[in-house]
Amino acid sequence: MARSTTFKLNITVVNPGSGNKYYIDGILQTYITLFPGCTYEWNQDDSSNGGHPLRFSETRDGTHNSGSEYTTGVTTSGTPGSATAFTKIEVTGSTPTRLYYYCTNHSGMGNQITCQTGTHVRAFQGGSYPGNSNQIQVTDMASTGKMIDFGDLQAGAYAKGVCGNSIKGLFGGGSPDGGTTKLNTIDQMIVSSFGNSTDYGDLSVARHYVVAISNDTRAIWGGGSSPGSNVIDFKLFNSDANCTDFGDLTTSRYDLGGSSSTTRGLFVGGTPTSDVIDYITIASEGNATDFGDLTVGRVGCATGASATRSISGGGSTPSISNVIDYVTIASTGNATDFGDLSQARKSPVLSSSNKTIVLFGGGSTPSVVNTIDFVTISSTGDAVDWGDLLAANHLQQSSSSNGHGGLA
Repeated sequence: MARSTTFKLNITVVNPGSGNKYYIDGILQTYITLFPGCTYEWNQDDSSNGGHPLRFSETRDGTHNSGSEYTTGVTTSGTPGSATAFTKIEVTGSTPTRLYYYCTNHSGMGNQITCQTGTHVRAFQGGSYPGNSNQIQVTDMASTGKMIDFGDLQAGAYAKGVCGNSIKGLFGGGSPDGGTTKLNTIDQMIVSSFGNSTDYGDLSVARHYVVAISNDTRAIWGGGSSPGSNVIDFKLFNSDANCTDFGDLTTSRYDLGGSSSTTRGLFVGGTPTSDVIDYITIASEGNATDFGDLTVGRVGCATGASATRSISGGGSTPSISNVIDYVTIASTGNATDFGDLSQARKSPVLSSSNKTIVLFGGGSTPSVVNTIDFVTISSTGDAVDWGDLLAANHLQQSSSSNGHGGLA
């Protein structure tokens, strides 16, 4: 017998002492998880629903919080509080991973919905400067323009090294106070869910402006400011143990870029102003080897990759740069011009790929911006506008994805 793909949720409105709230099947403002291929009918025929039309938004509290109503796949019927009244949503693979249910007439009545569309690659970013934020934000890379709040890091910081596999994102190092204090802590997040990060061991050396790369099994951090470091250390994604020594970069530097294929990791540019590209073989410990040079030496470039190409964009020379260049990861040699960012900027905070595109988000022009643009990895050409970060910020090495070039 085939299972039903249409489900009814019975909505009532009750004041528990803090104003009217939605109850779903008798539970106060419960979180709801929805699945693609299913239709959910939010039944509002109970008389308590009178004057409380339920709708959906990608913004918490919807139109009460400067958001807009989400209407794709949504139908309504009747007047809330009367027979046959409902709001119905059909969930597909393109439904946003996070929605909110809210009342169009009154604020604070609803809560969060998670849509387990699950097949899309998520880019994620945590921490920022200025402000030393603890916010983690994510986006579905199949969409355009939609960054959403994921949860919080254990502590506010910036200049972390971030990498991920298909399950987890790891945030290592950083500074909470402008560089006086360097962190060795590693946070973990589960990419498919939402919520705050948890402790997952320590780097071997406390540092910020560190870069992280990964494949399916290994997370690797390189360089950083402790002050300037040549340290490369690593840990397994499935272990909460601390990092162990991997080897050394060819030169000590920080504020560098990094990317990977399934077999190789690249460390790109850095401070002092460098055009150096190093590479390692991820599966075997050892010192990095010279790969070649960037088209122009720069600090604070953002880097992402497919399984074959690594793309680096922005930075300073020390003039702020719009340069994008690329290398073929399996070979060695100097980088080739790819095109230009939509605006010259240093230290994009978002540099994530899904093997098809690379996103470059935030940075300083020198003013701090929230711009996100992208390039298609397999081609060449200038970057195109994609959308915006939740807030303007910069200082890179704070992002990755669960579908980048280092993952099989």
